[in-house]
Amino acid sequence: MLSIINAERWLQTYHKANPKKAVYGFCLDPKHPGYFWLVFVVGQESRPNAWSVRVVPNAFELMKSPYSDMKALCNGFKIRYEAETKRRR
Repeated sequence: MLSIINAERWLQTYHKANPKKAVYGFCLDPKHPGYFWLVFVVGQESRPNAWSVRVVPNAFELMKSPYSDMKALCNGFKIRYEAETKRRR
């Protein structure tokens, strides 16, 4: 399993080869059992970011919102990221 540092390096390398794409991946959070990191790079000059995801019974929790499966989590992340970006403008 990738560490967060290795995940960030991999994402940066992939993003340099595909600069118009947003990329994301996952890695365990060894300091907090029951959590993992959703690591992502969005935008051509962007640095890697990471949001913590909590594993709860029958779901994943991102920013206190539950998602029933990995597909829902990924879609929820995209929606949440858009909303956070618009809120900051």
